[in-house]
Amino acid sequence: MEQAKQSKIIIFIAVLFFFILFAVIMLKAQGILHNQGAEPDEKKHVAILTSDVIVDQSWGSLAYKGKVEIENEFPVIAKVYSQLDSKQKIQNAVQAAVEEKAEVIIGHGREFSPFFNKLATSYPDVHFVTIHGTAEHSNQTVYTFDQYQTEYEAGVAASFKTSSNKVGLIDAFEAREKNKGFENGLMAADQNIEFFYRVVNSRDDSKKAVELMNELVDQGVDVIYTKGNSYNRDIISVAKEKGIYVIGYLDDQSYMGESQVLTSVINDVPQSYRSIMEDYFSESGLPSGTVVLDENDGVYRLAPFGPMYTEKEKSAIEDSIEE
Repeated sequence: MEQAKQSKIIIFIAVLFFFILFAVIMLKAQGILHNQGAEPDEKKHVAILTSDVIVDQSWGSLAYKGKVEIENEFPVIAKVYSQLDSKQKIQNAVQAAVEEKAEVIIGHGREFSPFFNKLATSYPDVHFVTIHGTAEHSNQTVYTFDQYQTEYEAGVAASFKTSSNKVGLIDAFEAREKNKGFENGLMAADQNIEFFYRVVNSRDDSKKAVELMNELVDQGVDVIYTKGNSYNRDIISVAKEKGIYVIGYLDDQSYMGESQVLTSVINDVPQSYRSIMEDYFSESGLPSGTVVLDENDGVYRLAPFGPMYTEKEKSAIEDSIEE
């Protein structure tokens, strides 16, 4: 009898312990869900400003992707203000963001730097960040990219597919001396290659970009690295007609022309937003000045080579890069 009584007590204690443990787990789970889904007031507010639209393959669409990614990974509420193509619109957007308690305002492009340089002192409790550009005050940071290695690899890859030994680069803005990776990769692979550099002075001027492309093709260029946004689609379309190769930019653009796109220099801009938030939520917070991101931060990489490359050529490109 005494043994049976003890067994009942042990079972009772075990059951009681189980229910207490279950209750604790449920309370913790509710707390986790509460932190993730509710309590928007506890989340930090972030504003993202872009002069572009946020649809299609535009530069502005990368701002929207950045918003989505940081909201998924960090306790933030992010709002995108798009098509800010004037001083007044930018000032209005900054004022609206401040009124909505934004603690970080990100300018999606260097064009916001001059405005932030003037506005930063008026909003000392807000940290102003730009993708590229300049920073003059302690509550400003510039996140920029060093794409040298990836563009160097793209240059080596281009050298394997030119029959005329003439390769061109159509840039959105003048940056030949600043970004020498592609040109140096070409020269390292074959010093006999003639390099042609042209500038559109816009990320979206397809008409000017195609004019420059036609000029290059008339001069015998048969491989073009095109560093535009919306105008890349038109360049690749014309490349199909002309029978020349191109290297894409921003994302893997082989879907626009599998037989024309050798590879693409992928610029994972949304990754830079994750880097910004990682710094913001770190113990030291956002730094002042300039932060340079590179391949190690995941912002640049080369897309897979197209079907025009043989396995032997791919191995030779890798060997050339290593050398």
